[in-house]
Amino acid sequence: MKKISRFAWVLGLALLLAGGSFWLAAAQQVPPKEEKQGPLQPKPSQEEEAPYALKVDVPLVNVDLTVVDRNGNFVTGLQKEHFRVYEDGAEQEIVAFAPSEAPLTTVLVVETTPAIGYLVWDNLDAAYYFLRQIRKGDWVGLVSFDFKPRVEVDFTQDSQEIYAALRRLAYPAGFRESNTFDAIADTLDRMKDIEGKKSIIVIGTGVNSFSRHSWDDIQKLVREHRAVIFGIGMSFALQMYYERREAYGISSTTARMNLQIADVQLRALSEQTGGRAYFPRFITEMPGIYQEIGGMLRNQYSVAFRPRELKRDGKFHKIQIKLVGPDGKPLKVVDQNGKQVKYEIYAREGYYAPQA
Repeated sequence: MKKISRFAWVLGLALLLAGGSFWLAAAQQVPPKEEKQGPLQPKPSQEEEAPYALKVDVPLVNVDLTVVDRNGNFVTGLQKEHFRVYEDGAEQEIVAFAPSEAPLTTVLVVETTPAIGYLVWDNLDAAYYFLRQIRKGDWVGLVSFDFKPRVEVDFTQDSQEIYAALRRLAYPAGFRESNTFDAIADTLDRMKDIEGKKSIIVIGTGVNSFSRHSWDDIQKLVREHRAVIFGIGMSFALQMYYERREAYGISSTTARMNLQIADVQLRALSEQTGGRAYFPRFITEMPGIYQEIGGMLRNQYSVAFRPRELKRDGKFHKIQIKLVGPDGKPLKVVDQNGKQVKYEIYAREGYYAPQA
């Protein structure tokens, strides 16, 4: 299954790094008070704010969504009149709509516990392939995790920084425990003040050894934030390993069950935020997976509504998106041959209302 040997992987990264530059030239002096640029924009000072402002406490619910047909093609060119938004079954008025073409802000969250052995290399390979999707204006960060998360690279537009960090992680020496939920929660907290498109790509087994966050905790957190989560479950080789052990009479039932539960949870967290989960068997599948993820993020629509009956109950309210045609009936999407095809809408499942 291993398509990229350890030596070839390190050599490939070294060659890539040789063509870049680790350091900025001395002549590129950063202006004072702007030593670190990033996707998080500073808030205006009191002097810059308008002297008189009327603030109306009516929350705006933003929903980023993607429409994909059954052949994997993105449905583009849709207009505001094609969308219907429902909250808890009641239709809402769309007050803002636009195709979303803003640059991406993405954090790669990579499991690096030595307990998974050479699969760490698969995880790093998977992170490496994502860098091919980076475009001008995009921001990327890198977080590694085992028992606890660590920020390896703060938000950067220089892919060489990510390459260098991946190279450093090639020989992990951390804890053997893995806490995926804590890593996701920590990353969401770091991204909470970032505006625009933001996403998290979780690469690993999805297992939680002694996570401080329960399943209910992490579900609530991902629903509260606007970030889209994409899960890339890399546990296939471990599943096969445990099956071989059982064939020799070595019980691995608990370990296999934990991996299966982790896959289900990773898929659920992704879908709740409008993302997807992938479970590749071979590392050669990664380019296609990241091409699809990049396409989903770059072919989004953004719709916004204000709840008709705002309930300050702190509860989760379900959102449903539908597409309609000029006749008010469900929209029909046809392929290049004029044949009608089914489509799927990827959007977050709802939001938490403010607490009174």
